[in-house]
Amino acid sequence: MRPAFHKAIGLNPTDYDFTVFRITSEISRQVFPLTLDLDNPAFRAGLDRLARISDASAAARAQGGFFGRIKQLGLAVSGAATFARLFILPSKRNALPHRISLAPAW
Repeated sequence: MRPAFHKAIGLNPTDYDFTVFRITSEISRQVFPLTLDLDNPAFRAGLDRLARISDASAAARAQGGFFGRIKQLGLAVSGAATFARLFILPSKRNALPHRISLAPAW
């Protein structure tokens, strides 16, 4: 139902997700010395791959049976490997402000 809702209000979920990532990243810059490199093409590609794996896993779960479970297992391994690749992507260094405090970033 969520895709139909997004389409009805003219919202691109991927653009929305990255807007949330950017706002969260700006907030985290206030207190953390590292931030995610959201502009790295490998970051977005990894997230897209995780979304495809999630969709395929849901289809395998709906298929059920022995082969459905085997597909789910393979997809789980693929998802874990993709997540690990995302986890080891280089981050951006961030100079902390002299006075650390949280302020709205939007």
